[in-house]
Amino acid sequence: MQNKRDVIASVFLIVIGIAVIVWAFRLQVGTLLRPLAGFFPLLVGSGIIVLSLVLLFRGWLGRGPAPRPYGRWQKPAVMLAALAVYAVLLEPLGYIPSTIFIGMVTLRILGVMSWKVVILSSVVLSVSVYYLFTQLLGVELPAGVLSFLG
Repeated sequence: MQNKRDVIASVFLIVIGIAVIVWAFRLQVGTLLRPLAGFFPLLVGSGIIVLSLVLLFRGWLGRGPAPRPYGRWQKPAVMLAALAVYAVLLEPLGYIPSTIFIGMVTLRILGVMSWKVVILSSVVLSVSVYYLFTQLLGVELPAGVLSFLG
């Protein structure tokens, strides 16, 4: 065994894949032409197992990439904090302002340096997704401070 981390991770993921498949059969799978609620989870669980087996064999045979030390932790920490703030602000501020905020944070973390691009992309994404879900799909999203818009 060359890469113990990959082997351990793959065994863990295989167990998760099996659990997903068991759960899928409890939901009833159906057929390819008439899929039921468990069909997609069955595909996902099977994919997890197949990819985990590839990882297991690569880790066991030592053919995978060498383990690398973890990178910087600051960006994931900022993203985690921003998601926590997003969760807190979503109800009182509403979907559009909160999603503009999380979009701006995400784009800055990803390295987009132009504030014009960051702001414009965040606003367009937030407003278009809000419209898609509320008007076209009929899903209610928190309106918050913009409730006067309808």
